[in-house]
Amino acid sequence: MSSTTSTFSKTNKFDSTNWSSWQRLIHIVAMAKGAFGYLDGSITCPSTPLATTPSSAETSWDSNTSSLNEWKACDAWTLGLLIFNTRNPAGLGININSIATETWTSYINTYEKASNMAQLNVEQTLQNMTYSDCTDFNNFIINMCNKWSDARALGSKINNEDFKDIIITSLPKSWNPIAAPLYDPNMT
Repeated sequence: MSSTTSTFSKTNKFDSTNWSSWQRLIHIVAMAKGAFGYLDGSITCPSTPLATTPSSAETSWDSNTSSLNEWKACDAWTLGLLIFNTRNPAGLGININSIATETWTSYINTYEKASNMAQLNVEQTLQNMTYSDCTDFNNFIINMCNKWSDARALGSKINNEDFKDIIITSLPKSWNPIAAPLYDPNMT
């Protein structure tokens, strides 16, 4: 059982604005380690210590039959995964004085809904953007791409085809002769 906690680069640490991408990284690391059950609560603390038989064999991380000491070590590692990969967890309102599943629930309750609202707001902003003739088209497209990137970072499912449609509908009627061929379903 390795005690080294995985830590992300400073730019990937949770800071309240990157919930969607950060929680995916946490899922990946926890799944790879076999520690996801400590996040979702499916691996629970043994209520009574298991019969103590001298054994040097450790149970696997995802085992429901670990000893109390093994469970505590795995839970502490998982809690460390969350805390060490968050900038100022207490300042962000995260419950850090608990077991991993309760701390994870604290993150979800605090940031999942806010992230969903932020995603919807960015998607709406993107869909409401309109291009006006005589303005810089390149800058307009760059701004749209940036908004699309922001939406995707927040978990939006806007794909290439959807984005193409958003761009086309953002163009004024004077662009119809140019935009009409873009509606060809074979063009991506």
